[in-house]
Order: sequence, then C-alpha cells, then structure tokens
Amino acid sequence: MAAPEPQATPAVTYIPIVTDLLRLLRAPFAPFGVFDEQREKPTFWLPWIVLSALFMVVGLVALPVTLHIARLSAEAAGRPFPPSAESLTRVLAVGGIPIGILIAVMIGAVVLYFVLMISGAEARFKGMMTVSVFVAPITLIQTLVTTVVLKMRGVESIQTLADARITFGLDNLVSAEFVEAHKAIAALLRGIGPFEIWGLVITAIGLAALEKVPPKKAWTAAIVAFIIGLMIRAGSALVFKAG
Repeated sequence: MAAPEPQATPAVTYIPIVTDLLRLLRAPFAPFGVFDEQREKPTFWLPWIVLSALFMVVGLVALPVTLHIARLSAEAAGRPFPPSAESLTRVLAVGGIPIGILIAVMIGAVVLYFVLMISGAEARFKGMMTVSVFVAPITLIQTLVTTVVLKMRGVESIQTLADARITFGLDNLVSAEFVEAHKAIAALLRGIGPFEIWGLVITAIGLAALEKVPPKKAWTAAIVAFIIGLMIRAGSALVFKAG
C-alpha cells in the first residue's frame, strides 16, 4: 500500500496593516519577538501610519483638554484666543500628529545611527527607523494615561497650566517652587521616569535583536540617545522660558 502523501502546510496570510498594528501593540511587552520578525525586512512607513492613527484617536479624545490648556496659555501670555486660534489649535492638535511623530522618529533614528557609527557597529538606517517607531507605543501609552487622568479630573479642575501637568518623573521629588524657579532642571527631571526608562530598555533590545548590535554598544547607543533627549527637554524649557 502506498504511503499517503504529506499534506501541504497552509500558507499563513498576513494583512500588513493588521500585522503592524499587532506588532505595535506587542512591542512594549514582547520586543524580542517583534524585532526578530523584522530582521530580514525592517518596516517603517506602514507602522508609522498606523501609529499616527492611534495617536490621532487619543488626540481627538484629549481635544477639549488641549483647547482649554491653549486658552490658559494665551491668558498667561496676555494674548487673545480668538476663534481662528481655536480652529488652528484643533487642526494642529490632531492633524499635526503624523508630522510630529515622523520628525521625532527620524531624530531618534539619526542619533542612534551616528552613535553606532562612531562606536564602530554596523547598522542599517532603516533599522534605526524601525527601532524608533516601535519604541513610540510607550509614548502612546503615557499619553493615554495622562489623557485619562485629566479627563477623570474634568476640564473645570484645570485652573492653571500647572494643573494640566501630569508627570511620572523625578520632578515629583522636588517642590513646586523649585519647579517654577528652575524650569530647565525640572524638565530634565521630568524626563527621567518609568516610561522613559522603559523606552530606553526597548531601544537597546531593538538594536541588539534587529541589527545584531553587540549588547554593550546597543546599550551605549540607547543611553546616549536618552541623554540627548533629556538635553533637548531642558533646552526647550529654557527657550520657552526666555520667550
């Protein structure tokens, strides 16, 4: 009797947008698998579109709070807040999200790429873009948590700009007076928190898993990028304070 022919394994059908959505959701919690899946063909543009859509949904939910904060900012600066300014704020608060994410991801990729080049490690720039975009869901989680907290408090509870500041960083360990007197240092401390450290760890894992960067160099690049991010925070606080 002839042996039965082996049945062919059915091919797995991947729907790119669904696959990238699931990868973005998995990345903060199972980064090894997510980056390992993309080692041969790193992806960026479609995950960026999906991530932008998720951020825009959160932006729509947070829009009443955003508009209220914009009014408070205008009042604090002694400027009017006419309907045209409100319309512009609405457009930028949601429509400007994809561009903002793209700029942030590209800056992160450039920093990682040059740090690795200086250290002598080989890496693809597209790989750096992939790592950066798949670290971004951690910022999405942080933004969502902040939005939920502010919505639970209610817009009416935000009487000053300080009331809208939800922070999880080391600035919680200093007084409100110190924060107001030393905005740059406070901004730097604000950038050292659980979400930021989480992002640092995922970045190092991504470099090692996706680009096969030696662990020591992967962690060095992730830490340098983290420090540069802190410097940008502190510098921005100085610029806005001066303005």
